[in-house]
Amino acid sequence: KHVVIFGETGVGKSSLVNLVAGKVVSATSSGAVGCTLEYKQHVLDLGDPSQRFAIWDTAGLDEGTHGTVPAETAETYLKQLLRDLGRTGGIDLLVYCVRGTRVRSALLWNYDLFYSAICRKKVPIAIVVTGLENQAGSMESWWLQNQHEFSALKMYFDNHACVTTVMPLECPAPSATLEGRLAESRAAVMNLITTTCRTEKWKPAERSW
Repeated sequence: KHVVIFGETGVGKSSLVNLVAGKVVSATSSGAVGCTLEYKQHVLDLGDPSQRFAIWDTAGLDEGTHGTVPAETAETYLKQLLRDLGRTGGIDLLVYCVRGTRVRSALLWNYDLFYSAICRKKVPIAIVVTGLENQAGSMESWWLQNQHEFSALKMYFDNHACVTTVMPLECPAPSATLEGRLAESRAAVMNLITTTCRTEKWKPAERSW
Protein backbone atom coordinates (compact mmCIF):
# COMPACT_ATOMS: atom_id res chain seq x y z
CA LYS A 1 0.00 0.00 0.00
CA HIS A 2 1.20 3.51 -0.84
CA VAL A 3 0.91 6.24 1.80
CA VAL A 4 1.87 9.82 0.84
CA ILE A 5 2.80 12.24 3.63
CA PHE A 6 2.58 15.91 2.64
CA GLY A 7 2.56 19.27 4.38
CA GLU A 8 4.44 22.49 4.91
CA THR A 9 8.15 22.77 5.67
CA GLY A 10 9.19 22.09 9.26
CA VAL A 11 6.00 20.35 10.41
CA GLY A 12 7.82 17.07 11.05
CA LYS A 13 7.09 14.88 8.03
CA SER A 14 10.49 13.15 8.12
CA SER A 15 10.30 12.85 11.91
CA LEU A 16 6.89 11.23 11.48
CA VAL A 17 8.43 8.61 9.18
CA ASN A 18 11.13 7.94 11.77
CA LEU A 19 8.51 7.63 14.51
CA VAL A 20 6.63 4.98 12.55
CA ALA A 21 9.84 3.15 11.62
CA GLY A 22 11.02 3.14 15.23
CA LYS A 23 14.44 4.34 14.10
CA VAL A 24 16.05 7.06 12.01
CA VAL A 25 15.45 6.28 8.34
CA SER A 26 14.82 9.82 7.08
CA ALA A 27 16.98 12.92 7.59
CA THR A 28 15.37 15.70 9.62
CA SER A 29 16.00 19.40 10.11
CA SER A 30 15.17 21.68 13.02
CA GLY A 31 15.46 24.77 10.83
CA ALA A 32 13.14 26.47 8.39
CA VAL A 33 14.80 24.78 5.41
CA GLY A 34 13.66 21.22 4.84
CA CYS A 35 15.81 18.16 4.21
CA THR A 36 13.72 16.18 1.73
CA LEU A 37 14.65 17.34 -1.77
CA GLU A 38 12.08 15.50 -3.90
CA TYR A 39 10.39 12.48 -2.38
CA LYS A 40 11.67 9.37 -0.67
CA GLN A 41 10.14 5.95 -0.25
CA HIS A 42 10.44 3.97 2.97
CA VAL A 43 9.01 0.44 2.95
CA LEU A 44 7.81 -0.57 6.43
CA ASP A 45 5.78 -3.50 7.72
CA LEU A 46 4.32 -1.69 10.77
CA GLY A 47 4.64 -4.76 12.94
CA ASP A 48 2.98 -7.16 10.51
CA PRO A 49 5.39 -8.70 7.96
CA SER A 50 2.43 -9.79 5.84
CA GLN A 51 1.43 -6.15 5.27
CA ARG A 52 4.02 -3.82 3.80
CA PHE A 53 3.51 -0.10 3.37
CA ALA A 54 5.44 2.26 1.11
CA ILE A 55 5.60 5.50 3.09
CA TRP A 56 6.44 8.46 0.85
CA ASP A 57 8.16 11.44 2.50
CA THR A 58 7.79 14.59 0.39
CA ALA A 59 9.39 18.04 0.17
CA GLY A 60 7.82 20.88 2.13
CA LEU A 61 5.19 22.65 0.06
CA ASP A 62 5.81 26.21 1.21
CA GLU A 63 9.58 26.63 0.99
CA GLY A 64 10.43 30.05 -0.41
CA THR A 65 12.96 30.74 -3.14
CA HIS A 66 15.79 30.62 -0.59
CA GLY A 67 14.81 27.21 0.74
CA THR A 68 16.22 23.84 -0.29
CA VAL A 69 13.24 23.33 -2.57
CA PRO A 70 11.41 26.36 -4.06
CA ALA A 71 7.66 26.28 -3.46
CA GLU A 72 6.68 25.70 -7.08
CA THR A 73 9.29 22.95 -7.42
CA ALA A 74 8.08 21.17 -4.27
CA GLU A 75 4.54 21.27 -5.62
CA THR A 76 5.76 19.90 -8.96
CA TYR A 77 7.59 17.05 -7.19
CA LEU A 78 4.47 16.04 -5.28
CA LYS A 79 2.34 16.17 -8.41
CA GLN A 80 4.93 13.99 -10.16
CA LEU A 81 4.88 11.48 -7.30
CA LEU A 82 1.09 11.24 -7.39
CA ARG A 83 1.23 10.90 -11.18
CA ASP A 84 3.85 8.14 -10.97
CA LEU A 85 1.85 6.26 -8.34
CA GLY A 86 -1.26 6.70 -10.42
CA ARG A 87 0.45 4.99 -13.35
CA THR A 88 1.76 2.11 -11.25
CA GLY A 89 0.65 1.10 -7.78
CA GLY A 90 -2.08 3.64 -7.11
CA ILE A 91 -2.61 5.68 -3.94
CA ASP A 92 -4.06 4.24 -0.75
CA LEU A 93 -3.85 7.10 1.75
CA LEU A 94 -2.93 10.78 1.98
CA VAL A 95 -1.54 11.97 5.32
CA TYR A 96 -1.60 15.74 5.87
CA CYS A 97 1.04 16.59 8.48
CA VAL A 98 0.54 19.89 10.36
CA ARG A 99 1.98 21.52 13.47
CA GLY A 100 -0.17 21.72 16.57
CA THR A 101 -0.37 25.49 16.61
CA ARG A 102 -3.16 27.80 15.59
CA VAL A 103 -5.23 26.53 12.66
CA ARG A 104 -4.53 28.83 9.69
CA SER A 105 -6.57 29.29 6.53
CA ALA A 106 -3.33 28.73 4.54
CA LEU A 107 -3.64 25.03 5.38
CA LEU A 108 -6.66 24.91 3.11
CA TRP A 109 -4.60 25.56 -0.05
CA ASN A 110 -2.65 22.30 0.08
CA TYR A 111 -5.73 20.37 1.18
CA ASP A 112 -7.77 21.65 -1.74
CA LEU A 113 -5.00 21.19 -4.29
CA PHE A 114 -4.00 17.63 -3.51
CA TYR A 115 -7.06 16.10 -1.93
CA SER A 116 -9.88 17.87 -3.75
CA ALA A 117 -8.38 18.85 -7.13
CA ILE A 118 -5.91 16.05 -7.87
CA CYS A 119 -7.29 13.10 -5.91
CA ARG A 120 -10.92 14.20 -6.39
CA LYS A 121 -11.65 13.17 -2.78
CA LYS A 122 -11.40 9.54 -3.91
CA VAL A 123 -8.50 8.68 -1.58
CA PRO A 124 -8.85 8.61 2.22
CA ILE A 125 -7.12 11.54 3.89
CA ALA A 126 -5.93 11.63 7.48
CA ILE A 127 -4.39 14.46 9.45
CA VAL A 128 -1.48 14.03 11.85
CA VAL A 129 -0.91 16.92 14.24
CA THR A 130 2.69 17.11 15.50
CA GLY A 131 4.53 19.11 18.16
CA LEU A 132 2.23 18.17 21.04
CA GLU A 133 4.88 16.94 23.48
CA ASN A 134 4.02 19.82 25.86
CA GLN A 135 0.26 19.83 25.29
CA ALA A 136 -1.59 20.32 28.57
CA GLY A 137 -3.69 17.28 29.35
CA SER A 138 -3.77 14.58 26.71
CA MET A 139 -2.43 15.15 23.20
CA GLU A 140 -5.90 14.26 21.92
CA SER A 141 -7.26 17.33 23.72
CA TRP A 142 -5.73 19.49 20.98
CA TRP A 143 -8.09 17.93 18.44
CA LEU A 144 -11.09 18.37 20.70
CA GLN A 145 -10.22 22.06 21.03
CA ASN A 146 -9.46 22.73 17.35
CA GLN A 147 -11.50 20.33 15.23
CA HIS A 148 -14.23 22.93 14.71
CA GLU A 149 -11.73 25.28 13.04
CA PHE A 150 -10.98 22.70 10.35
CA SER A 151 -14.69 22.14 9.88
CA ALA A 152 -15.19 25.90 9.48
CA LEU A 153 -12.67 25.79 6.61
CA LYS A 154 -14.52 22.78 5.15
CA MET A 155 -11.52 20.55 5.79
CA TYR A 156 -12.72 17.06 6.67
CA PHE A 157 -10.60 14.00 7.45
CA ASP A 158 -11.22 10.26 7.58
CA ASN A 159 -8.97 9.89 10.61
CA HIS A 160 -6.60 11.88 12.80
CA ALA A 161 -3.76 11.44 15.27
CA CYS A 162 -2.31 13.95 17.73
CA VAL A 163 1.35 13.18 18.36
CA THR A 164 4.86 14.15 19.29
CA THR A 165 7.78 13.16 17.09
CA VAL A 166 10.55 14.45 19.39
CA MET A 167 12.96 11.57 19.93
CA PRO A 168 14.69 11.08 23.32
CA LEU A 169 18.08 11.68 21.65
CA GLU A 170 16.92 15.22 20.85
CA CYS A 171 16.37 15.98 24.54
CA PRO A 172 19.20 16.28 27.10
CA ALA A 173 17.02 14.63 29.76
CA PRO A 174 13.94 12.97 28.26
CA SER A 175 11.16 12.54 30.78
CA ALA A 176 8.99 9.52 31.37
CA THR A 177 6.10 11.63 30.10
CA LEU A 178 7.84 12.22 26.76
CA GLU A 179 8.72 8.55 26.38
CA GLY A 180 5.12 7.62 27.15
CA ARG A 181 3.82 10.12 24.64
CA LEU A 182 6.21 8.82 21.99
CA ALA A 183 4.96 5.27 22.49
CA GLU A 184 1.38 6.51 22.37
CA SER A 185 2.14 8.52 19.22
CA ARG A 186 3.75 5.63 17.39
CA ALA A 187 0.82 3.34 18.17
CA ALA A 188 -1.67 6.01 17.08
CA VAL A 189 0.00 6.64 13.71
CA MET A 190 0.49 2.95 12.98
CA ASN A 191 -3.18 2.34 13.74
CA LEU A 192 -4.19 5.32 11.60
CA ILE A 193 -2.27 3.99 8.59
CA THR A 194 -3.38 0.37 8.87
CA THR A 195 -7.06 1.20 9.39
CA THR A 196 -7.55 4.17 7.05
CA CYS A 197 -5.95 3.00 3.79
CA ARG A 198 -8.31 2.59 0.86
CA THR A 199 -9.44 -1.01 0.38
CA GLU A 200 -9.04 -0.72 -3.39
CA LYS A 201 -6.27 1.31 -5.00
CA TRP A 202 -7.20 4.54 -6.73
CA LYS A 203 -5.32 6.08 -9.66
CA PRO A 204 -5.75 9.77 -10.51
CA ALA A 205 -6.69 10.74 -14.05
CA GLU A 206 -4.07 13.13 -15.37
CA ARG A 207 -6.72 15.30 -17.00
CA SER A 208 -7.69 16.38 -13.47
CA TRP A 209 -4.38 18.18 -13.04
